[in-house]
Amino acid sequence: MGKLRTLVWNSCVIFFLLSAADSNAAAAFTPVDNHLIACGSSQNVSVDGRVFVPDSRESSFVLETSGDSNSVSAVNSTVPSPVFQCLRIFSEPAYYRFDIQQPGRHWVRLYFYPLPNGGNHDLTSAPLTVAADDFVLMNNFTFRNTNSTYLFKEYSLNVTSDSLVLAFVPSNGSVSFVNGIEVVSVPDELIYDQALALPNAPFTGLPELGLETMYRLNVGGPPVPPRSDTLGRTWETDAKYLHVNSSAVKVSVNPSTVTYPDGMTAATAPKSVYATADAMGDANVTDLNFNITWVFPVDTSFQYFVRLHFCDIVSKALNTLVFNVYVNSDLAIGSLDLSSLKMALSVPYYKDFVSNSTDGTVTVSVGPDPVADVSNAILNGLEVMKISNGAKSFYGLNSVKDLLPESSSSSSSEKKKKLGIVIGSVVGGALGAVGLIALCCYCCFVSRKSKTSPHTQTWLPLPLYGNNSHTISKVSTRSGTASCISLASTNLGRIFTFQEIMDATNKFDESLLLGVGGFGKVYKGTLEDDTKVAVKRGNPRSEQGLTEFHTEIEMLSKLRHRHLVSLIGYCDERSEMILVYECMANGPLRSHLYGASPPRSRGDSGSRSASGRPEGCTTFTLAPRRA
Repeated sequence: MGKLRTLVWNSCVIFFLLSAADSNAAAAFTPVDNHLIACGSSQNVSVDGRVFVPDSRESSFVLETSGDSNSVSAVNSTVPSPVFQCLRIFSEPAYYRFDIQQPGRHWVRLYFYPLPNGGNHDLTSAPLTVAADDFVLMNNFTFRNTNSTYLFKEYSLNVTSDSLVLAFVPSNGSVSFVNGIEVVSVPDELIYDQALALPNAPFTGLPELGLETMYRLNVGGPPVPPRSDTLGRTWETDAKYLHVNSSAVKVSVNPSTVTYPDGMTAATAPKSVYATADAMGDANVTDLNFNITWVFPVDTSFQYFVRLHFCDIVSKALNTLVFNVYVNSDLAIGSLDLSSLKMALSVPYYKDFVSNSTDGTVTVSVGPDPVADVSNAILNGLEVMKISNGAKSFYGLNSVKDLLPESSSSSSSEKKKKLGIVIGSVVGGALGAVGLIALCCYCCFVSRKSKTSPHTQTWLPLPLYGNNSHTISKVSTRSGTASCISLASTNLGRIFTFQEIMDATNKFDESLLLGVGGFGKVYKGTLEDDTKVAVKRGNPRSEQGLTEFHTEIEMLSKLRHRHLVSLIGYCDERSEMILVYECMANGPLRSHLYGASPPRSRGDSGSRSASGRPEGCTTFTLAPRRA
């Protein structure tokens, strides 16, 4: 009895410490867009300090429907949130249009609970079809096909316009309903456009893809509620996903001992996640096939984004914990030594992967490395997200235009179509002039290509993503074609860390902006030795930027001249394409020849950057040096 009392007391203390450590986490990030809607409610609903407003109170959003909509409310103590105690029923397609102040990634969270007093409707049989702009979130889902009494859905979508439209579409003569909606801004740095597509290929294109949260685990620790997460996420325990319960033992430390590295905050995961872990139940086991494995049922029709969270909270000295990480049957990370990454213990680290499923499951395993002195392995947190497919859907192959009525689709995209007509007219008028130029360029290209040996490497590429192979390829995926870049380089100057670039440019302060072009923005910077530099930051979402990036390296690898700006170095962390040059304080040669307003050459109809150069032109700069 004494041992049991001690165990219970220790568990309470650990939970108290974890809760206290993250009690102020919610204040660490303030979303610009924060739409919390209690659908069908007649009054505000308070949930963990957040206030959901009734959808009848229109301010920063608009509810549109051509049919009847009824509100239903009831008191039910069995549901996990008061948001489930009210709902709105639609007999015709309904649209919630939200004003977006800050484009970028947003949480779209939906609450569903078929209240039994739903009037004359059997809500458990009502097929739920939901779309968000061009994404199909749900398609004919019914509670008849699940054992759940309520449903919470969370999506991460990149909103690129000033509005987001959520559509609820009844089908088969039935109705649709929703209890609650969240549309909340997410920090841009939460999902970088960089992951490893297993078994071993870089994966890009994440900003254009939607993600649906399938599993989010606080491994080895208690549940983390939304109020203890700066982004309002829920982290569940991992016990029911362990393949063998006895394979793992829970370990924990005081969250105050966890120290985030530069460039990482609680937005990635709360300290309470990194302060707990599962370690091997039999450390120093001689069987090298012994692993801790978690198994997650998934749909084989999709790819999955897997984020693994690590923090060495078990070691007493550096370089003593080395282990392997597996996703499905692939070796994701070999010989992982967490302490060597920042030369410290209790420092969080995470890694992103993209993987398929062939047997209806995604598995994650950690196990000992044969070359390690200590046979042990840990995992602190884990997230599994479904990636939208080529139809921008999370359910089947139907796109939004297949599910929404034609009139409704037109209504939801009216502004975009008008803009498309204007752009089409301008482009059509310019095609005649551009066509001849394009034909000439093509002929020159073919002529040059015919004179070039197919085995000649014409440029020294830059090593993106830390790989060492000399390849540029496209990887076909279920969600389309994603660019995969794996480049190598020699003698391209200093390798800067992303933090050094951030410090040099004061976090890319717009007041230091020197110019903007098709490749991206150029900032004035100051290195730690007071050297003035020009920092060119590529836009990873721009195919034009990638092309210019290659051109830049090709030219600067071949040309060295006292009137040509010299390349000092580069940074390729976090999927960035950053080049660092010496700074030409007197400006480019063009401005000295033509003044502040250079003459427009024939055919020069493109927009101009801050430096007076047309966007999209060759990115190397000829400039006079200071004496």
